[in-house]
Amino acid sequence: MTMRSIGIMLAAGAMLAAAPAQAQDKAKDGAAPQRARNIILFLGDAGGVPTLNAAGIMAHDRPQSLFIQSMPHVGLSDTSALDNWVTDSAAGMSAIMTGHKTNSGMISALPAADGAITPVKSFLEYAEQRGLSTGVVTNMPIWDATPAACFAHVATRKDKDQIFRQMLAPRFGNGVDILIGKGQADAVASFAKDGTTPQAAFARAGYRFGDDPALVKDSGRAAVLRDADYAPIPAVEATIGQLARNPKGYFLMVEWDMHTDKPENGLKHVIEMDEMIRRVSAIAGKDTLILFTADHSFGLRMTSGKREAPMAQQYAAAAAKPGATVASNAIIGVEDNHTGEEVIAAAAGPGADQVHGFFANTRLFDVMLKAMGWTKED
Repeated sequence: MTMRSIGIMLAAGAMLAAAPAQAQDKAKDGAAPQRARNIILFLGDAGGVPTLNAAGIMAHDRPQSLFIQSMPHVGLSDTSALDNWVTDSAAGMSAIMTGHKTNSGMISALPAADGAITPVKSFLEYAEQRGLSTGVVTNMPIWDATPAACFAHVATRKDKDQIFRQMLAPRFGNGVDILIGKGQADAVASFAKDGTTPQAAFARAGYRFGDDPALVKDSGRAAVLRDADYAPIPAVEATIGQLARNPKGYFLMVEWDMHTDKPENGLKHVIEMDEMIRRVSAIAGKDTLILFTADHSFGLRMTSGKREAPMAQQYAAAAAKPGATVASNAIIGVEDNHTGEEVIAAAAGPGADQVHGFFANTRLFDVMLKAMGWTKED
């Protein structure tokens, strides 16, 4: 899909019981509750401010045109790792999910002596421990760093075998209820080492297993693994529909890859997630805290462009020039590296007012915890 076609296509396109009676009456009258029953965390992998800005202008030919950019509470989050100024997704997401900075490559664990690690409880595990339903949806492999930080604790993000094992051997509750992501071939290879298949392993853990996100509509406990893209909004809506059946509430993490080493793909994914957030904001209910943030930024820069012509046309023309590369494009150039500047955190719903100013990425864990009225465990 070309940048021009993307631009054309997109431009066309349970805490009240404990509250005083007066507060309950207000909630019944339509006022937003003071605490959240549900939390949906949208994670744009590599979705830094320059990428969001470029995607919105590319799609809509006006600045600040994303739904994300209309969310009422916004702050800037530091993304540095414990050992590096520029993080990878493992340390970046682990900080958000656990409230602790860790070394690059580590998944929801802290470095200990002699190369060992100390597991740190993730927010998803807090939710599981308290009986909430949980979900993880991604357009990346389900064992990759961002989703893995929700439920696994390993020394290196490359240890996919251990990540799959921990996925089906949760420390709290019965584990993630809805899993949707890529990596079916990886799962086949990993489970073969244990003498089994993904179908058999997930079935033993109580999952309905398959490669079609539609199966989530009919099962409260499902694992969808595939090696191809899928329509995001129906998958997320079906997941929310299942998770919302739990009267205690739910936690859902949705990751969408926004790396712009291939700009067409990365910028298209920004708009896909933006449309997801727009849709979910309309259906999730006033008792749901919705958060968007990124684990790190990326080396994309919009360095030129005239308002008099569609940005997509200008980018395509620059890309078609002899010798042009992704890095040298005069309209939007990309250096294929993570970068260390702050990323935005945007929020709406109960507890969203905690998101403001400049803060460390670890604070987002505290935002979610406070929104639910839970106490942090050391």
